[in-house]
Amino acid sequence: MSFSREAARLVVVGGWGVPVEMLAELYEFWPGKVELVSLDDKLVSRCDSVSTVADELLSRYTEPSIWMGWSLGAQVVMEAACRDTGAVSGVITLAGFPRFLANEHWPYGMSADQFEAFSGGLGRESKRYWLHFLLLMISGAAEARVERQRLKGWLDKGPLVSTDNLAKSLEWLRHADQRSLWSHIGLPVLHVTGGRDQVVSSWAGGLEAPPSTIEVSIPGMAHWPGGVFAQDCRVVIETFLQPLTRGVL
Repeated sequence: MSFSREAARLVVVGGWGVPVEMLAELYEFWPGKVELVSLDDKLVSRCDSVSTVADELLSRYTEPSIWMGWSLGAQVVMEAACRDTGAVSGVITLAGFPRFLANEHWPYGMSADQFEAFSGGLGRESKRYWLHFLLLMISGAAEARVERQRLKGWLDKGPLVSTDNLAKSLEWLRHADQRSLWSHIGLPVLHVTGGRDQVVSSWAGGLEAPPSTIEVSIPGMAHWPGGVFAQDCRVVIETFLQPLTRGVL
């Protein structure tokens, strides 16, 4: 990435049960300082909700920064942004969602039955269901075979989060509902979603967004914004950031 001047610091928050380094293709070209946050055992064990994770990170990263979050990490960065502490100058969400579970008023999330089946299976066979989730992240992608090859190294590593903390952070997905927050946030926000996401279907246009929010759906992309679709995401992110790096930040 190249900008008109040195970019602000970037805080990157990973998704459920996976290391933030899975987003390396999206932050390795960042010209400023990058802070990486995985929702790992050390962090999850200290926190009880998306809100308390946001509090923890705001206590660490206090200077103005761009915050980028993937999947569950998107809810963390949006929660941090709404606190109006001055630490968040702009937000980028990747395959994020204001609400994970579908209901009669929100048809875009995972069904309650599917979520309960996954939650129960995770308690019985955590590694198997973790693998299932990683494969679901690329299911439906336009180049799923290539995506699976790129994902193989992460699949081979196995889960890096304990069963207890996988279950704990999964419950955060059950309860968090940020629709009001996402509809009223005043900061510059970019939501990047996948047109073929099988974890949660694309909700682009499903919320009344403020003028400072931009929503972009990447055709062919599923839930993982790395791999085959990293370049597409980088182009969208760079376009979003150009006016911010010309002096707004």
